[in-house]
Order: sequence, then structure tokens, then C-alpha cells
Amino acid sequence: MPGGYLGGWYGDTGLDIAGRYLPVYAIAAGTLDYSEQGHTLWKGKGDTPGSVRIKLDEPIPHKGYKVTHVYYTHLSLLVTQQVEGSDKRKHVVAGEHIADSGIGNGVPHLHIGLLLDDQVEQDSWEFILREGDVRKVMGDYANGTLLPLRKKK
Repeated sequence: MPGGYLGGWYGDTGLDIAGRYLPVYAIAAGTLDYSEQGHTLWKGKGDTPGSVRIKLDEPIPHKGYKVTHVYYTHLSLLVTQQVEGSDKRKHVVAGEHIADSGIGNGVPHLHIGLLLDDQVEQDSWEFILREGDVRKVMGDYANGTLLPLRKKK
């Protein structure tokens, strides 16, 4: 999410990137599991309920596990609408515009999470990376880091 500021709370189930209605790009190539409204607990007034989950083409090794899925939530715009369980699933490439950030819990931001070993139900903390590990997998950015803007082609 170029132009967003890295944040995050110790122990959270992902990493927060502050910014209002900024473009969100796929961090790696993969196939959409879903790109639809829902899949978030934050459904209050003003919160944007769009979410995307991508099954990575190439899992990322991490501490004896493999990061197999990435999910994005609090999205205000979804480039592709695809319900979970669709027979026809869209493939995205790394860097492809998939959504725009929105608002969760009244705060403008994107929440991005990484899931391990094809465990996508998020019913066990064992298979969801916490904020610190997500940060390490994605480049070990510190809180307050401004993500660089994309260069125009």
C-alpha cells in the first residue's frame, strides 16, 4: 500500500498500514480464494467490510512452516468481486491492484495477515502469524515507516 504508514500492535493477527483509500497491491502471485464483503469482525458504522484472500503460488518458508495465504481486510473497493467457493478463481500477479484500503474500527487502514500451511479458517492461533512475524516476513519495517510511492510507468 504505497504511501501508507506501517503500524501494528504487538500480538495482533497481522500488520496494520495506516492510510485512507490508498491502492492495495498483491504482495505475491497467487489465486483469489475470495474478494468480497465480509470476512472481518469490524462491521461498525463507517467501517468498510471488503476482504481479499490469496493462495500464494509459491509458499514462503517461515520457522518450519510455510506461509500459504495472505489476507487483506478493511477494504473500501474491490477490483474483482469473487465469492468464496467460486468454481472460477482469478489469478493475480505480484504488484497487481486488487483493492483500495478503507476503515476498520473507525480508523483508516489496511490489515494484512499471513496464514500458514493452508490453515485458512483462522480458528487456531497456531497458524496465524502475529504482527512481529508478519513484519519480519515482509521486510522488518519499523512502526512509522512510510511505504514508498509506486513509480509511474
